[in-house]
Amino acid sequence: MLALDPSQREVAVTRLSSKAGSGLLHHGEAPCKDDMSVTLFLPSMVAMTLTSDITTEFFDRYAAALLARDEASVAALYAVPALILFPGQAIAVSDTKQTEQVFAASWGQYEGVDAIDKKIAVMKEGPGTLWADVIWSYGSATEHFCYQLVERTQGPQIAVLTLLS
Repeated sequence: MLALDPSQREVAVTRLSSKAGSGLLHHGEAPCKDDMSVTLFLPSMVAMTLTSDITTEFFDRYAAALLARDEASVAALYAVPALILFPGQAIAVSDTKQTEQVFAASWGQYEGVDAIDKKIAVMKEGPGTLWADVIWSYGSATEHFCYQLVERTQGPQIAVLTLLS
């Protein structure tokens, strides 16, 4: 496993709208591939690598599902079991429908939001897992979360979502 300085783990803010895709910029430079890797293991013990490109692609899919207000697509990006932590509320997710319900209940607070920016910083890696610090910006608002991603056969999924601010 390659140990990287925290500043090397940060990726630039990328704009995503419901009509446009986005790319990965590392340190504000031209798009790059395979500049960071974290060795992860599937339950079958087959080694896989969760790269910065895969992490960015994951959060691009997540943002697109959020912008589309598609709770089924959002829920598909969450592992079961999972844990969703909000101030004064911890939701132990044992079924995908629970995740769908949490997000379906939140769409009203994002009325009029049709574009979002994100800044992703990989905080730490471990076997089969990665912690990402993500700041989402839309309009004049920001939301700051920590995501624990776990590698699954269908790709990375969120195992823990924690509101940081």
